Amino acid sequence: MQFRKAQQSDLETVDAMMEALIDEIYVKESPDVRETLKANFTGSAMEETLQDEQATLFVVEQEGEVRGFLFGWLFFNTFTIYWIYCRPQCRGRGVIKHLLDYVAEKLVEVGCYKMEMWAYAEHNRFLNFAHKLGFKKGMLIEKSMFGFRLQNIYKCMPGHEEIEKQKRIKILGEAGQGVKLLSHTLASILAKLGNKVSLTLDYDSAVRSGRISADLIYSDIEIENPIIDEADVLIKFTKTREWFPAKNLVIDEGMCGGQCIDCALQCKKGTEYGFENVSVQKFGSKIFINMIALGRILKYIGVNIMLINITDLLPPKYIEKNIAAIKYGFSYRDGMA
Repeated sequence: MQFRKAQQSDLETVDAMMEALIDEIYVKESPDVRETLKANFTGSAMEETLQDEQATLFVVEQEGEVRGFLFGWLFFNTFTIYWIYCRPQCRGRGVIKHLLDYVAEKLVEVGCYKMEMWAYAEHNRFLNFAHKLGFKKGMLIEKSMFGFRLQNIYKCMPGHEEIEKQKRIKILGEAGQGVKLLSHTLASILAKLGNKVSLTLDYDSAVRSGRISADLIYSDIEIENPIIDEADVLIKFTKTREWFPAKNLVIDEGMCGGQCIDCALQCKKGTEYGFENVSVQKFGSKIFINMIALGRILKYIGVNIMLINITDLLPPKYIEKNIAAIKYGFSYRDGMA
């Protein structure tokens, strides 16, 4: 067996296996659920996702045929497995075990301390299989966006005790941009997924104008210092001369004052997304800028919004448009059910 990162030529085969996997796991769910999952993890959607640095697709090949795959998302020191599959005729031969061992070796090389996944809670056969592979049970979500239960399972890498486990997100904006709602909703989602969470808000004295910032930290362990000195991700909605150290920067492209030579999502300032422009064009008002940004942040840190019942976490006003904005921000695609 040969294990490697997927190539462009593998994607058609992986698409077919992905559809088979979704049909197998979610056989008890409605066709709409299965079609939504396929629309966001096959074809052009998968190709677009793989352009993100955090996304990784591994395949296992034998006798010139791709017989299984693993798709996951690496955010700093945690790797979240979204999908893992082996062709039925190849099962019982250790394909998944060897694939996971290979991926674990690669993750240790880049300082990853934990591999985790969210499994269909009723899929006892898979959960028992995962237990034999060294995975432990974590958080159980009783009801997700689609109404089915999800079980977190995880496996720590060798030397995980010495690796940084806290993730730090800094959000900078102005009054009226919904930073408070965004940060509270994000904190609630992360807590619902079983994390320890700390959220600190800082306002200017002005009531309807002025600056607002949020320090959000989440971790597997207790958080001793709620203040962020250096962010893993900095999200900026507003122009400011204030400099803040961060490993990754996400900004609203509306802050860019000039045309780039190569106009794309990436630029020397960070990763740009048209939060405000999209909010107005697709949802009729800039008040949805925070929810579009929330969807993008969730994808950036590897949280699949289809695992969370977001309806329970948002105010009832504009609930449908807020959820649509989160879904759009997550995928930057229309048509998510």
